[in-house]
Amino acid sequence: MTQQTWWQTPRIQKWAWDAWRYYSWRPTYRLTLTPSEPSAYVDMVNHVVVCNPEYPYPPLHLARHVRGLPADLHEFQQTYLESLIAHEAGHTHHSGLLPAGLHGQLVNMLEDERMERLTAVDFPHLTALFQLAADVDAAHAIEQGGLGGDVLRGCLLHRFTCHHPIWSFTPDQADAALWPEVKAIVEEAWVAPTYDAVVDAARRILQILNLPEQAPEREEFRFFLDGGGQVLLPPEPGPTLPGGPGDGPGRLHGSEPRPVKPEVDPQVTPRAEHLQAQVQGEARRLAAALCPPALPDRTQPSRDRGRYRYDRHETGSERPFDLKVGAKRPGPAHLRLAIDVSSSMNYQDRLAHARRMAFILTLAAQQSGTPILATAFANDPQPLIQTSTLPTAALNAVADLQAYGNTRLAPTLQGLWAPVLPGRSITVILSDGALMEDDYTQCTQLRARHDGLVVPILLDVQPDVAAAYERAFGPCVLMSDPAQLTTHVLTFLRTLLR
Repeated sequence: MTQQTWWQTPRIQKWAWDAWRYYSWRPTYRLTLTPSEPSAYVDMVNHVVVCNPEYPYPPLHLARHVRGLPADLHEFQQTYLESLIAHEAGHTHHSGLLPAGLHGQLVNMLEDERMERLTAVDFPHLTALFQLAADVDAAHAIEQGGLGGDVLRGCLLHRFTCHHPIWSFTPDQADAALWPEVKAIVEEAWVAPTYDAVVDAARRILQILNLPEQAPEREEFRFFLDGGGQVLLPPEPGPTLPGGPGDGPGRLHGSEPRPVKPEVDPQVTPRAEHLQAQVQGEARRLAAALCPPALPDRTQPSRDRGRYRYDRHETGSERPFDLKVGAKRPGPAHLRLAIDVSSSMNYQDRLAHARRMAFILTLAAQQSGTPILATAFANDPQPLIQTSTLPTAALNAVADLQAYGNTRLAPTLQGLWAPVLPGRSITVILSDGALMEDDYTQCTQLRARHDGLVVPILLDVQPDVAAAYERAFGPCVLMSDPAQLTTHVLTFLRTLLR
C-alpha cells in the first residue's frame, strides 16, 4: 500500500477545507489539493479551487532573507498552503474574471496585491502570512532571473519585494526608462477601488510598453500567477458572477474561530529511513500477528436457533434452523514499549538490537492500526510515543535512541501504564541490565496492580538477573542470539492473540 503524503491525511484535508470555508465562506466550492498545479487557481464560474500543497522551498542561499520561514519543509508547505487558500478565497470576494493573454497576466500581477491587502483588512493575521509568501516567491523569482529584467517583469517582482528590506527590482533592459511611469501605475492599481480600475491600469501599462493586449502570455510568469484553470473573460460581456468584484466576505468576521493548523508529521530522518527499508518485511509479519483475521463463518443445523428453513420442516427434519457459528475475531489489543537506554546497552550492540525491535513493533502497530505507547528509560523516563504522536515522528524518535545513564524502570512503568487504552494491554520491556533492589520492589507492586500482559525481553543477561526479573514480572524471554528476536516475538504474539 502506498504511504500517504502529509497533505493526503484526513486531518490535513479537513483543515484545508475548514480554512477555505473560514476565509471564503463559500461552501459550494470544491477544494482540490494537488501538486500537479504550479501554485493555485480559483474557477469562479464552476466553483472550483485548486491549490498545490507541495510548493517548493526557497533556494537555500536565499532562504535566510525570507522572513518568518519555517525550517521544516512540511511546516513550510502547510503555512504556504494556508496563504494560497486565503489568497484564492480573497479572489472570490474582490476580483473578477481575467482578460486573455498577456493582458490577463498583468491584471493578475496587479490584482493579487490589491486583493491581498483588502483580504488582510478582514483577517489581520494574513499580513504576515502574505509577506512570507511574497518573500518565498521573490526568492524563486530572483533565482530564476535575478533582481533585474524588463519593465513587465518588474511589475511582478516589485509586488514581491516592495516591502523587503534588501531586495528590490532594478530594470536593466532597453525599456528601463519607462519604469518610473509604470511603477506609479502599478502602485496606484494596488489601492484601486474596483477590479475594473485594475484592468484599465494593466491596459495603460501595455500601451506605455507598446505591447498589444492580445499578446501571448509569457511562460516565465506562469509559476507565480494563478494557474491555467483560472477562468478568462468571454469575448462579450456576460452576467455578473456571484461572489464577484467588491463582494465582501459573506459572514460576520469573528463569528467563527480560525481553523487551528494540525501538527504536521516531520520528514523522516536518515536513520529512520534506513531502518524502515531494512525491516518492512518483518514489520508486516508482526502487523498480521497483531491483527489476525477471523475464521470464515459457517452454518450448522440447529433445533431451535438460527435462520428457519421451511424446506427442512417440510421434510420432517429435527433441525429446521441454520445456526451461524465460527471463530470469534480476537479482541482489540494495544502495545506499550519500555526500552532500556542505559549506558550498558552500548555493549555488544544491544541498543542497536533493542532499537531495531522497537522500530519493528512501532511500524507493525502503525500498519495494523494498533494503539502504541513507548518510553525509553535510564535515570528518568523519556517518553517517545504518545497516543497523539504522528507516525513519522514516532519512527524518528525510536530510530534516534541513544544510550546514557543508569537503569531505573519503575517510574517508566508507572507512567506507561497510566493511560487507559482500548483492548488488551501488552507491555514489552527491552532491557539488558539488573535493577536496584528498591526498583524491583516498586516494579513488583506496579505489576500486581496491572492486569495486562508483560513480556520482558532480556538481551544477554546473567541468570541471577533473569531470575530477579521473573520474580517481578513472571516468565521472561531470554535472548542470547538477537538475530532470532523477531521470530520469538512473532511466535509469542501469534500464540497470545490466537
